[in-house]
Amino acid sequence: MPLQISANASSKLFGAPASLPGFTTVGLVNGDTVTHVDQASSGAVATAPVQGSPYAIVPSGATGNFVPGNYTITYVNGTLTIAPAPLSITANDASKNYGQVVTFPTTAFTSQGLVNGDTVTGVVSTSAGSVATARVSGSPYAIVPSAAEGTLVLGNYNISYINGALTVVPANLSITANDASKTYGQTSTLSPQAFSSVGLVN
Repeated sequence: MPLQISANASSKLFGAPASLPGFTTVGLVNGDTVTHVDQASSGAVATAPVQGSPYAIVPSGATGNFVPGNYTITYVNGTLTIAPAPLSITANDASKNYGQVVTFPTTAFTSQGLVNGDTVTGVVSTSAGSVATARVSGSPYAIVPSAAEGTLVLGNYNISYINGALTVVPANLSITANDASKTYGQTSTLSPQAFSSVGLVN
């Protein structure tokens, strides 16, 4: 009698070990049963990359309440699909004084979701508030991360970039009235230009 044993399809996230699912049979008669089937897949290990997906799930070695010699067994592979693991990369918050130019270091971020020892070593961050002329009134400005680099293979991750915030605080400005003198009895008219300032920018 022909007996077909098929491995069921399965899926997992990159970085997770696979628990290979069950199987289906077609052709058993007389109350015979298959209770166990060995299954193997090169995609079952945590390090299997998304790029190779789907991987074959290969069934073999059926056992149970049947006599193998009574059947011509055909094994049919299943498929194991590996989906990218979720990875979030968040730009660190920052602040600056009005008039300053900010250059964000490539290490100014946090990440969550890396697996298998993968690392993110650098991220490009930009902000409209980084220029010297960015006003306090527009603060906070978004710090936008992108272009992650590191030991990771980007295709193994579904990356979500999360903005940080750049706060622009008022610059310190001191205005000092000029000293003056007059003769007793005179009326002194103070000039509106009779001062000095320290701290103006732009």
